[in-house]
Amino acid sequence: RARLEMTREFTVANHPVQPYLNAELFYDTRYGGWARALYQAGTEVTLNQRFRFELYLARQVDFLPKHSVLNAVGLVAKLYF
Repeated sequence: RARLEMTREFTVANHPVQPYLNAELFYDTRYGGWARALYQAGTEVTLNQRFRFELYLARQVDFLPKHSVLNAVGLVAKLYF
C-alpha cells in the first residue's frame, strides 16, 4: 500500500477542526498490479475531551480483477474514556 495524506488543524468556535484529504493505492500480488485506489476527503471535529466525530466522503476504484467504482459517505463517532 502507498498512502498520501494532507491535513491541517483549525479552530472554529473554540473547537478543533481537522480537515483532511488522502489517497491510497493497493497492490495485489495475485494479479501483479495496482488493484485498488481509495480517495477520501473529510473532517474531524472535537466537541470536548471525550467526544469527536468525523464526517467523510470516499471513492474506491477497483481496477483488478474487474473495474468497479464505489462512492460512500461516512460518519464516525469517537468516544474517549
